[in-house]
Amino acid sequence: MKKRNIKALSITELASAITGLDEQRHRSDQILQWLYQKGVTRFDRMTNLSLELRRLLDKRFVISSLEQIEETHSNRDQSAKYLLRSEAGTLIETVLMESRGYQTICISSQVGCPLRCSFCRTGTGGFERNLRSDEILNQVLHLKMNRIEPRHRFNIVFMGMGEPLLNLENVTKALEILNSQHAFALAQKRITLSTIGFPDIIERLTASPLKFGLAISLNATTDRSRRKLMPQAAGIGETLQAAESFARNRRMRATLEYVLLSGVNDRPEDARRLADMTHGRPFKINLIPFNEWDGAPFKRPTEARIDRFVKILLPRAPAVTVRRSQGTDIDAACGQLRMRRERCRD
Repeated sequence: MKKRNIKALSITELASAITGLDEQRHRSDQILQWLYQKGVTRFDRMTNLSLELRRLLDKRFVISSLEQIEETHSNRDQSAKYLLRSEAGTLIETVLMESRGYQTICISSQVGCPLRCSFCRTGTGGFERNLRSDEILNQVLHLKMNRIEPRHRFNIVFMGMGEPLLNLENVTKALEILNSQHAFALAQKRITLSTIGFPDIIERLTASPLKFGLAISLNATTDRSRRKLMPQAAGIGETLQAAESFARNRRMRATLEYVLLSGVNDRPEDARRLADMTHGRPFKINLIPFNEWDGAPFKRPTEARIDRFVKILLPRAPAVTVRRSQGTDIDAACGQLRMRRERCRD
């Protein structure tokens, strides 16, 4: 009998598997605690389970993990990038960022990305596959157990490689475990999911019990410009409507991410349109000056152009922040470290 990957099970699937072994339902909660709070990698270490149950678990399941093969630290800020490898040899990028005492883990949901947004490094490397839910969770677990101090609070952002909503089954399974009090116990304000925006999927998630914040990768103020930058993105109007419904339902603001590209979307008329379309709505705008990479078709705006954009936005737009990309000296933009490693293999 082939062993099943226990971390790839949803909470309901795990409970069903445990009751199928003639064990009480609460045993699955204990197993979640061992897997995700204590990070054990062997069933014989789950000492509050009976010896017989531990033997059964070892006979029927495996506990997956990720192997770290590269770690790079920035000399400019407190970010670090990790290249992790699954048992199948898949390379996965994860970044740990720190700002003002807060640590944030930026995780990937796919290997590569099929969207091919013109400003994104990940898309230029093509798409390999969706990550399983355990591969998503193991990115968090690896850093929690090895790089974050015990009991130190941290946040999660789905902003690494891939489009989370194109891997919906595995991402929602991971979110359920990230939320669970018996696992990571992360509340809504501590998880952010970034997407180019699929309005129908956002509407489905709005009605779900999953707890997370929403960030929309907007990057343009007209549909024509947005389609040019992001060929598979939905229209701005329907995307913002879905994001607004999500935000009002959750009683929180949705973030609009706007990558500033010099001479492309950082003009005064872009700022005025962005201010008009967000005025009075439950949004916050996160401006991200473009993080240049070798061969990139765009340039980062000057500080003067960034300041002008912000001044036009305020005070009509809602909250506005400028996010300075971390790890620019360590290939921390999505996909760079993995692609460099793949080139070294060739």
